[in-house]
Amino acid sequence: MKIKRNYLLLIAFAVVFIFMNVQIVQKESIKNDGEVIYFKLAPVDPRAFMLGDYMALNFEHNLRNYSDENMQTFIVTLNDQKIIVDAEPYKGTTVKENQRLFKIQDKLRPDRFYFQEGHAQSYEKAKYGLFRYVSPSQFLLDDMADEGLIIINPQSKSSE
Repeated sequence: MKIKRNYLLLIAFAVVFIFMNVQIVQKESIKNDGEVIYFKLAPVDPRAFMLGDYMALNFEHNLRNYSDENMQTFIVTLNDQKIIVDAEPYKGTTVKENQRLFKIQDKLRPDRFYFQEGHAQSYEKAKYGLFRYVSPSQFLLDDMADEGLIIINPQSKSSE
């Protein structure tokens, strides 16, 4: 009986391990192969006692699902620099070359960007959230960029 229980624990551990690694591989694939898209920020800069330093994100075109549906699709329009200039619920129209679809459950996530303690001053320059986009349901926030769309390279307190 004890051997059977050990095997069940081992199988459960293997399933969890495989699931976690599949999730990691999927996120890395999006980071490596995803198209860069910028959402303009309307930032707030709090600090959470238990969570450490982070920036609460409020996007200029903040996609929110106010419908009764579990998932809502939005169409966003990009300018030549891949910055979102318009966003609205998708109504089945033809998607143009400079448009992308985003499937959102409740709102565009994440709504926080965590960074190492002491790097807050570097992220004060953040004007855009750099997303990697693969498909309407495969995208992630990868980094922060300044007004010139240059990825922010944080400097710690000790090196300033």
